[in-house]
Amino acid sequence: MTHHIAEKEVFQEILKIRAFAKTEYFALHRKIVSNELTKMSEFTSLCVGVIVPKRWAKKAVTRNAIKRQIYILTSDLAGHFKNEQHVIKLIKSFDKNQYMSATSKAFKANVRVEIQKLYGLRTQ
Repeated sequence: MTHHIAEKEVFQEILKIRAFAKTEYFALHRKIVSNELTKMSEFTSLCVGVIVPKRWAKKAVTRNAIKRQIYILTSDLAGHFKNEQHVIKLIKSFDKNQYMSATSKAFKANVRVEIQKLYGLRTQ
């Protein structure tokens, strides 16, 4: 199970770290939390935060669809990343002309493929 990062200070702290991985559309910033801190905290699994700027995704439905796909995929990967905090940031807009809508299966599949690439997973 993943936990969502909600505090602005945590986002800023993780974003100061150079991107761990990048794809055409996303950047992954990663922070490994020390064992001493995790003993004091209830969160010992993966904590994920997502940044989808309005600059790259104008419509709220698009931003929410992207976030939803990221949270679904990272919850599947949570067991592989214990004691880590990840911030995934959209760094480029998806081509609006290529998809009928943000809720289309093709758009969601493309977002998932990009996130899988970000984590170095094989795409099907």
